[in-house]
Amino acid sequence: MANRIEGVTEKLLEQAMKEFLDKGYTAASLRTIAENAGTTPRSVYTRYGDKEGLFAALVSECADKLKRMFTSYMDSYDTRPVDEQKNLFHDDKFDAEYKDYIYSIIDFIYDNLNIFKLLICCSKGTRFADFVDEIVSVDEHHTLMYIQRTGNQVISSGRATPQLIHLLCSSYVHGFFEFVRHDMEKAEALRYILQLRTFFACGWDHLFNI
Repeated sequence: MANRIEGVTEKLLEQAMKEFLDKGYTAASLRTIAENAGTTPRSVYTRYGDKEGLFAALVSECADKLKRMFTSYMDSYDTRPVDEQKNLFHDDKFDAEYKDYIYSIIDFIYDNLNIFKLLICCSKGTRFADFVDEIVSVDEHHTLMYIQRTGNQVISSGRATPQLIHLLCSSYVHGFFEFVRHDMEKAEALRYILQLRTFFACGWDHLFNI
């Protein structure tokens, strides 16, 4: 195995970040990345296998951690007593816990903002293009489980269909990440997310007839 020159890996990742942010995954050039890092495309293939492997090296750790953060919070909610779950939109303690959760999400995203710009804005053509939809699936699953556990009749009564539940979960989760697309400052993003949550909470409250 050929010896790896010290510092090349770091330079490749630095230049890959710039190239992917500037052009998106599909239009990004491995040759340009390698040249700007002072090496050759072969160095990329040796370390990462291909262009998607290089992209994954930049984003996979943060993508996995954020999905775990979403999933862990929703899983913890599932362990609450059913009567407590029924009143989720009218519980000050739950509201405070939700805000703490949102603060942690926002902090993590802004600590790794360029990585999340890659995931949200530049990942078309990679397996990470479905990153947000994977979180939608988690949210949708937990929403349907909530309906089942609490005996809510939102679907059985005809007030909603599973397709509508999917649409609403998708709208919320995709809307959640709009602050990344629109380059909001952190404080503005936090206000936006809390306003978004208030809007959807009112809608769910009405739909669930709580």
